[in-house]
Amino acid sequence: MEGKDLKGRLKQIIREEVHSLMNEESYKFGTLADPKDMDPNDPMVKVSGFASLNRSSIRTQIVDRLSGALATAKDAAKGGDASYEAYKQLQDLISDAGILYKLIGAELDIANQLEGKRLKGGRRSIPIPKQ
Repeated sequence: MEGKDLKGRLKQIIREEVHSLMNEESYKFGTLADPKDMDPNDPMVKVSGFASLNRSSIRTQIVDRLSGALATAKDAAKGGDASYEAYKQLQDLISDAGILYKLIGAELDIANQLEGKRLKGGRRSIPIPKQ
């Protein structure tokens, strides 16, 4: 009897997971924190593996990190004993696993999500600026 219950329960779990995955839009880097209650000009964004930030904060973080990368590159280009370490830092900063890459990806994901909502429109739609 227990074998049938377990088998039935496993089938139910698999069906639920497949259903949830099929209905879910997959965004690799970021998603709207609360799509129903959001500010269309500066929504709250969940950046995967990092934090929840406003879109304006994400843009500021991108600029700050790129400015830091530029300063590191200038220091590394001067040469000297610390040049190797500076290049290693720069490599880590701009790698696919780095936060900068995730922030830029989240910005692009959010722009796509907002554009999709804007194009969907409707009678009670939120006025979302063109992306």
